[in-house]
Amino acid sequence: MAASTSSKPVLWKMTWPIFIELLLQMLVGNIDQIMLSHFNATAVAAVGNANQVITILLLTFSVISLASTILISQYLGAGQQEKVQQVYVLSAVVNLAVSLVLMALLLLGADRLMALMQVPAEARAEAAVYLRITAVSLPFQALMLTFSAFLRAHARMTVIMLSTGVINLVNILGNTALIYGLGPLPQLGAAGAALSTLTCRMVGMCLLRSIPGATLSPRMLNPWPSMLFRRLLGIGLPAGGEGLSYNLSQAASLVFVNMIGTYAVTTRVYAVIFAQVCFMLISAVSQATAVLVGYAIGARDFEEANRLNNHVLKVFTPITISITLVLALFAKPLYGLFSTDPQVIALGQKIMCIEVILEIGRCFNIVLVRDLQAVGDVRYPVTIGIIS
Repeated sequence: MAASTSSKPVLWKMTWPIFIELLLQMLVGNIDQIMLSHFNATAVAAVGNANQVITILLLTFSVISLASTILISQYLGAGQQEKVQQVYVLSAVVNLAVSLVLMALLLLGADRLMALMQVPAEARAEAAVYLRITAVSLPFQALMLTFSAFLRAHARMTVIMLSTGVINLVNILGNTALIYGLGPLPQLGAAGAALSTLTCRMVGMCLLRSIPGATLSPRMLNPWPSMLFRRLLGIGLPAGGEGLSYNLSQAASLVFVNMIGTYAVTTRVYAVIFAQVCFMLISAVSQATAVLVGYAIGARDFEEANRLNNHVLKVFTPITISITLVLALFAKPLYGLFSTDPQVIALGQKIMCIEVILEIGRCFNIVLVRDLQAVGDVRYPVTIGIIS
């Protein structure tokens, strides 16, 4: 795909399925907390803590996934199909191996980890059970993220969107049956939510397996492509490190929130959901822009890459801030959808006022970091991320 196709109409065409995909991913990631909010507050706090750990671990897969999207985009732009095939196999093998190691560590150390995070005593057992069951889903999630990265590099956003829709439906149906109990099934609470997550990730891996022209043959790794592997890590480690540094800071903050009490943990869970709504649109358009920038860089059209970056910042930053402002104005009834606790609602209103200012910086962070990664400049974003 040449850089000449990276025009505004193509950007919009790529953005809308990514936006719907992100919306559905947000539901997949948060539907457990949303549905558990009508079960009990303790379960929400338990899942909120366990999901913070899972989010950090999923970022280890993004190291290879982000790098594979960047390299595939550039190799496609340069017409190097053999390199594309090698990236497919290498990325899948590495992420699968890492996921198996992480699964084993979580199965063995879930209780100790929840204790270290100062999870409230009344939520600790549920959090550990949820974490162990979700750990079994990590290999499926690793491959799902890897296959999704391949499809994104080929601009197959609609396939990812439709697959995410099916995954979300499976998760909702599973939660309905397993959290609350359906027919002869018992009410399992947080454990039921975890089992549903495991099922939907297995389904997702199967749905996203159809990658254009991919054979995924291990023979592509004989001899071992050491240069390509070093390039994947050279791009992926700094690129993933930016997100990892942010989420580690969030995990550290969560330890202090846990000390305040269950109501604060529950408020934080809902605040994260509303924050995702605020930056979802600009996140979607930044992903589409990064792919097009990758094509432009592969074709050596640096001027087009710069135009795309500036266009997205000028158009979508004001839109994102407007969305955040609307949510802040209606914070009280929005938090009231999830909780009747006056402490949760009052704290949520304060957080949403801060969110309006926060999103100004986040818009620039999201767009500029993705575009810098797309051109291969991954060290600067992670350095700034760690410092901040």
